[in-house]
Amino acid sequence: MKKYKYRNTKTGATIRSSSRIRGKNWIEVTDEVEVEVKEEVKEVVEKKTIQEKEQIDDIDGVTKKEIMQELDALGIEYNPRATKKELYELMMQGR
Repeated sequence: MKKYKYRNTKTGATIRSSSRIRGKNWIEVTDEVEVEVKEEVKEVVEKKTIQEKEQIDDIDGVTKKEIMQELDALGIEYNPRATKKELYELMMQGR
């Protein structure tokens, strides 16, 4: 009996079934599709890693006090006990 492998494009869940599955969110996974998905995931992880490194470089160039002053100027409420990284992320969202 042939087993089919399917991936839900919305949730990313993967299942195996002895029956064919149809639905707008399900695609049959072949070796070729599996390779494409792994490459896409690798690209996303690499981009995120680069963005995080750039953000760390940006954070190093500013003090926590300066970030809090900027948040005050933008009128953004924050917890003064938050970490420098948390405050920086909040500031970047507010810009």
